[in-house]
Amino acid sequence: MSARDELAARQSGVVGELLRGRTPEGFDELRSRHTGRILAMKRVDGMTHVRPEIALLPRWRDRAIAFVLATPAGSCAHWDAEMFVEWVRDRPAADDGDWVVLDDLRAGRRRIATVEMATRRHLVWSRRGRLHALPALPN
Repeated sequence: MSARDELAARQSGVVGELLRGRTPEGFDELRSRHTGRILAMKRVDGMTHVRPEIALLPRWRDRAIAFVLATPAGSCAHWDAEMFVEWVRDRPAADDGDWVVLDDLRAGRRRIATVEMATRRHLVWSRRGRLHALPALPN
């Protein structure tokens, strides 16, 4: 193994530890936690970029960070988003019902539904792979 490969493997190990919320050997604990949270939030932002409806999930940021800390990084933000949706479905909260319906619409498992988001009822339908709503869903 070349010196470059060894360095890359070591760096990958450090980043992996930070992403799991652990302190790598020889690193400051407080700074490691802070850096790990920043890396987790960056990964969460990537997931919400490719799947904006994730931001409609109740307590989505806390749940997404918990997912990131519990799951090794995937190959891309699309993979992370898909795995997060499955993670949410495996660990349902009491107020996830309407969000799961939105995901079913996006995935084509349903075509039309009424959902409550941000204390308002919305008629939502899927057409050509895009979600449409009346009134418009909150951002």
